[in-house]
Amino acid sequence: MKKVLFVIAFAMLTVIGASAQRSDLVTAKAGSNIRVGYVGAANNSNVAGGVDFGINIIEVGVKPFSGSSLTLGADFLLDTYHPTSGKYFLSGGHSTAIVPSIFSKIKYSTSTVLGFGLPLTFTQRLTDKLSVSVGATARINMNASTRLVYTNSDNKWNTERASGIYTNRVTYDLNLSVDVDGFGIYASYRPMNVFEANHGPSYNTFAVGLIFRH
Repeated sequence: MKKVLFVIAFAMLTVIGASAQRSDLVTAKAGSNIRVGYVGAANNSNVAGGVDFGINIIEVGVKPFSGSSLTLGADFLLDTYHPTSGKYFLSGGHSTAIVPSIFSKIKYSTSTVLGFGLPLTFTQRLTDKLSVSVGATARINMNASTRLVYTNSDNKWNTERASGIYTNRVTYDLNLSVDVDGFGIYASYRPMNVFEANHGPSYNTFAVGLIFRH
């Protein structure tokens, strides 16, 4: 699937280049959308979910026929995950695991993954204001980091941080969104594990939230 996405992206760049002489067929836009929502684990009861955030840096596209567009973008992505109550991310040696708490109280425990996306999206305008978009995003994931804030019998808050936790470097998402006059909802599904094998809990994710376009 990842190879297919890159082949399609290359083919689209070729089409855009060939269409450059027809400015009415080619689009280019910076910061075309912002997305914020909930990201959850599709198959791991120890992950409570967290925040899904994405912002478009730039996108270019073509208009294959009236009322439609096919775009290739570059996005900044951030996902933050939380374990379920009474557990925390225990990290070390480029790995992390979700384990039961040994502390008096955990204020919060998070795992954060930054990345960049190459979304390939087809959009069809159904009315003057209503649009539906479907597509897929090739994700380039940075190493994850974790943060833990807890207290023990001394009643003092302690903070532990870890970074360099190995993720699956390249994954992909399947995306769907519906918007009315630039404001709408989106859903995505990532069928691949977030972490590299043996370096973190095994789970793939889904996300739902709001999308703002201009």
